[in-house]
Amino acid sequence: MGKYDHIIELTGSEDFASWQRSVTLALQGDGLCNHCSNGTDPNNLSDFKSTIPVAAIPTAPTSAEKQEIKEWIKEDAQAKGIICRQLSPVIQSLLDENLSAHEQWDTLAQHFGCLDLNAQFEL
Repeated sequence: MGKYDHIIELTGSEDFASWQRSVTLALQGDGLCNHCSNGTDPNNLSDFKSTIPVAAIPTAPTSAEKQEIKEWIKEDAQAKGIICRQLSPVIQSLLDENLSAHEQWDTLAQHFGCLDLNAQFEL
């Protein structure tokens, strides 16, 4: 049994809430939930929104800044891997691989987070 086998496949609005709960738990378990969060309290590190670090001098980042940026990109890719793990092929086609994990999370929430029949019909 794999680490993420408990995540159901997201096929539409009807299973979005269950999928979202499972993915949130998986992201929290791996310490990556802040890549999808909108939290604004810097004292709540597990929920504080993570954004890509920016070098103090963008044209000449220090080696520490480069390392921090690489680490963020690696963690974001891990978060995207968890998000995309159990998506139907149709839903995967909605997500651009160049989007951050947060942008992918928001895209899915916008499409499937409501039970509005008109929004479902749009697909």
